[in-house]
Amino acid sequence: MGFRTGAHAKVWDVKPKSDHITDLRISTSFKNKKTDQWEEDFSGFVTVFGTAAASSAAKLRKGDKIKLGDCDVTTKYVPERKTTYTNYKLFSFDIDFGSTTMPEPGSGEVEPPDEDNTGGSRLPF
Repeated sequence: MGFRTGAHAKVWDVKPKSDHITDLRISTSFKNKKTDQWEEDFSGFVTVFGTAAASSAAKLRKGDKIKLGDCDVTTKYVPERKTTYTNYKLFSFDIDFGSTTMPEPGSGEVEPPDEDNTGGSRLPF
């Protein structure tokens, strides 16, 4: 699913920065129907902005699952360093209740099948 509105993500780390900013390390993945393996399609740090969203994010714990709400991605090129910085921003999210556990990024661990009426699912957990 990648980093987008409506994507399901697993929280791996939470770092409150202020009353209106909290950093999260999250990942998303999907079940490859050909290989029957989970494939990670996003793993990175996301900054949660806004007093309500950052406060809610600060209460999250490793292993929690969320559904991404309003989000944005920006890039900035710094010519002096010849470097492009990418920033992932999250302005709202919902707690995703009733999900199964997703493997930690890079663990090589495989999730059990998550079947639906179409013979497979792109839900990461």
